Amino acid sequence: GRPVGTGGGRAGSTAATGQVEMAVHVLGPLSVTVNGRLVRGWGTRPRSLLAYLVIHRADLPPREVVTEALWPRADLPAARNNIQVAVYGARRALREAVDRQVIVFERGVYRLAADVMVSIDLDAFEGHVQAGQRFADAARVEAAIAELEAAVALYRGDFLADARSEDWAVLRREQLRLAYLDALDRLSSLYLETGQYSVCALLCRQILERDPCREDAHRRLMRSYARQGQPHLALLQFRTCIDILARELRVAPGPATARLHERIRRHEPV
Repeated sequence: GRPVGTGGGRAGSTAATGQVEMAVHVLGPLSVTVNGRLVRGWGTRPRSLLAYLVIHRADLPPREVVTEALWPRADLPAARNNIQVAVYGARRALREAVDRQVIVFERGVYRLAADVMVSIDLDAFEGHVQAGQRFADAARVEAAIAELEAAVALYRGDFLADARSEDWAVLRREQLRLAYLDALDRLSSLYLETGQYSVCALLCRQILERDPCREDAHRRLMRSYARQGQPHLALLQFRTCIDILARELRVAPGPATARLHERIRRHEPV
């Protein structure tokens, strides 16, 4: 995968070939550009509908599946009306960017038109994560770092961060949040291995901002501080770890964390 651009400056070439280029960002708030033009002025439901159709563009779910996902508690007549209103709003907003029908309805299925070429940051993110894992497993450290850095850079926020009330997005949001934390985790481990302790510490703090109970991240941060000649910060981090685990999970740090604390306290190498 490659980082997704906005397609800026390509409008002329796409117009000539008859293709519509749509770049969609779903990591963070939804952002859509069509032939380099940012789509604006559309409501929550049209945005959610387009996001759903883009995410499920390979599955081509029937209209009933889409309505059930977006309006799970609506009766059939209300759901059908809702989807028609949402499709109308999405088409109207998209027409501001391109004078073509982007969303079509055929044989009971709403989908993107065949000439719409979609690039999505989600695909690029997952591609970089997978490549980073492959390189790390093959001990190709520099290549792994480059791929994982690219993945982390694409994660501008949680999946569809401006659509928190959408039930259909909840599971995917949590899966991607964990994938992002795992990418940060692996990347920080690689930086620790290669002696880049300040970057490792920065990434560990990012992990702990989102998931303060990750004990392995606390340990890696303690090691980074100790190896930078800042044992006092490492010991403070241990106190932070104790407090957070007691408050959030009502547990004490594990033996590995306690042993690491003891080694740092005695000024032994870690």
